[in-house]
Amino acid sequence: MSKEKTRLESNFADPEAYDKRIRKFVPYYEEMLKSLLDCLPELEHHPAVLELGCGMGNFSLELLNKNSSCELTAIDLVKEMVRTCRARLAAYSQRAEILCANMVKYRKDNSFNYVFSNLALHYPETNMKKQAVCRNVYQSLRSEGVFAFSAMLAGDAATAAEEIWKRWERDVIQNGVSRKELDEWYKTHHQSDHPVSCTSWLKWLHESGFKHCDLAWSRTIFGTIRAKKP
Repeated sequence: MSKEKTRLESNFADPEAYDKRIRKFVPYYEEMLKSLLDCLPELEHHPAVLELGCGMGNFSLELLNKNSSCELTAIDLVKEMVRTCRARLAAYSQRAEILCANMVKYRKDNSFNYVFSNLALHYPETNMKKQAVCRNVYQSLRSEGVFAFSAMLAGDAATAAEEIWKRWERDVIQNGVSRKELDEWYKTHHQSDHPVSCTSWLKWLHESGFKHCDLAWSRTIFGTIRAKKP
């Protein structure tokens, strides 16, 4: 088992604790979920949807409630998250399949109308792995398919990035996180984060074949990026 996978499984071993932590350290969490859901048209009929890094199923539940006909395949690398997600989506078992799989390597050619990911794509530790995600998603989508994901993003310029992080810290502290908790997060959970800039993501998406790539939403160090397969 790689050190990175060991660290991820340690960070996410307790899904309930993870969920509480996310909502404290991402003050805009609900707004971010909505930015992803807005990428799925209300009247889309029977779309096939893939979710990368489903975690405990927060986005999955919102998606299945929003669209009563979508068929969801959701994957996550951490077994405990998969178990929790399956339990939470039990009422939707006829149209939701939850799998333990690596989102970097997962590919199912020409199978999905939409691919989503919520706060997961900053975890692959190298640029090569992030680029592999873009290529595999492109192959997995059908023509006119949409790829939309939220992630932690790095700034393009050092001075701008520093200011964005300071704004995020202020928002987090206003959201009830103590300075001690924030310092501990930097020492532990942040070690699994490997954010890159929006510019890098857009470049990799274009290189993979996507068109109409843009930043659909952003707040401090987080953003939602959207791209379409021709």
